[in-house]
Amino acid sequence: MNTGDTLLSRHRVLIVEDQGMVRAFFERWVAELPGFAVAASARTGEEALTFVGIATPDVMLVDYQLPGMDGLEFVKLARQIRPQLRALVVSTLTDPLALTRIRESGVEGYVEKDATPELLAEALGAVVSGQRFYSGKFHETIAREGANAESVGKILSRREQQVLGFVLDQKTNREIAELMGLSVRTVEFHRANVMTKLQAGNLTDLVAAAKSRGWRDKG
Repeated sequence: MNTGDTLLSRHRVLIVEDQGMVRAFFERWVAELPGFAVAASARTGEEALTFVGIATPDVMLVDYQLPGMDGLEFVKLARQIRPQLRALVVSTLTDPLALTRIRESGVEGYVEKDATPELLAEALGAVVSGQRFYSGKFHETIAREGANAESVGKILSRREQQVLGFVLDQKTNREIAELMGLSVRTVEFHRANVMTKLQAGNLTDLVAAAKSRGWRDKG
């Protein structure tokens, strides 16, 4: 390595990814990427928060789906500690519910996990240089949702959309409460609102209503 290429001269990346093999790939990939270095790596948002202040990262490479707090919740808390931090979110999700949340969160970039390393490098480079980078699939999905005046993203609040996603994953109210850090009563309230707004009387109706308004199965 060029002795002039010190850690201080490179962009420092905080990696937040719960899957061990994927996290290891990101660590090796960032370490070999010209102009970048791994500042720290963590499995959860809670763990990553401990590194935000002491590792002084410039940019976060964050999985959308994390155990405990999700990626967007982590980004929000991390920026309270280090406001200048920029964020590139990666995920396997491409449904309108997730992408609407990502768009409205203010993160600087989004790329699907099945993107090529070249596209990921382009996205990371754009984000650290002060630009925004969202994949073509992201723009296509958002455009379809925007064309639908009755889309889920326009009918439900962000919190209700999150609850809907968990309900469609067949999580119980108690499981949803634990995942979201809410009381069971609050989850029941949001779930009732979702059912009312989407005019669904049961889970089968809810799946149909959500799909007709732009929701897509993750699988």
